[in-house]
Amino acid sequence: MKEIFTAVARELKKDASTDEVTALIRKHFTRRQFLVGSSALGLGVATFSILGCGASGAGGASETPRQVFVANALGMVVAEPTLCVGCRRCEAACVAYNQGFVQPSISNVKVNRNLLFGVLGVTKGFQRGDGDYGNFRVVQDTCRQCPHPVPCQLACPHGAIEVIAPVNARVVNIDKCVGCGICVAACPWAMTSLNGPVNAKGTKSNKCTLCNGNPECVQACPAGALKYMAWSDKTKDIPARQVVPASIQLAVADSCAKCH
Repeated sequence: MKEIFTAVARELKKDASTDEVTALIRKHFTRRQFLVGSSALGLGVATFSILGCGASGAGGASETPRQVFVANALGMVVAEPTLCVGCRRCEAACVAYNQGFVQPSISNVKVNRNLLFGVLGVTKGFQRGDGDYGNFRVVQDTCRQCPHPVPCQLACPHGAIEVIAPVNARVVNIDKCVGCGICVAACPWAMTSLNGPVNAKGTKSNKCTLCNGNPECVQACPAGALKYMAWSDKTKDIPARQVVPASIQLAVADSCAKCH
């Protein structure tokens, strides 16, 4: 596989179009070889950045290199709602570690929004009866570290969400992020957050980085309600928390279709 990637990189033009990139990839290996080989090698952003896919995202952004395929994450934070006491220490620890200050509203673990009436958006909170005003079952929402195609990554018109080693977490590159909020709307579980008003100066998006395989939220939880475990695909098991706008769904599908 290394020889194949080298050959592709050697022939790839700096200003290559999407069609040229796709044709070059197919010239050297089949799609099956690409998927199986990349997964086996655990390749992340460093390798696939040379195989960028041009795509215009929502908001009319210009063509930006995209990762055409990303390996699965190696781990994920899993929550056990029956153990959660709603102390929100996980939220404070998450923001303090990743942003250097305490602002639970932008935490990568979402407890507060489910604290009183349960998981809002899935059904009517009062009828569901979860949370402090119901049966005391508090659901901690955590990032699923989605497999390819990753909705927030493909929706971002600036290519600001990248897959970063050593655990292949889907991470926001703040140097590329402009705070447009498209990734927030693209996540079915609303797990990305903005630290300020949309498109305002200094506003950046943030999402779970898995803390390089040692999540702060897991360490901070006094009840053992959060655990760091090997990754598995949970995207089909947990109901969506919000409706993703049709325009973003189409942009994600179009980005993916260009390389498949």
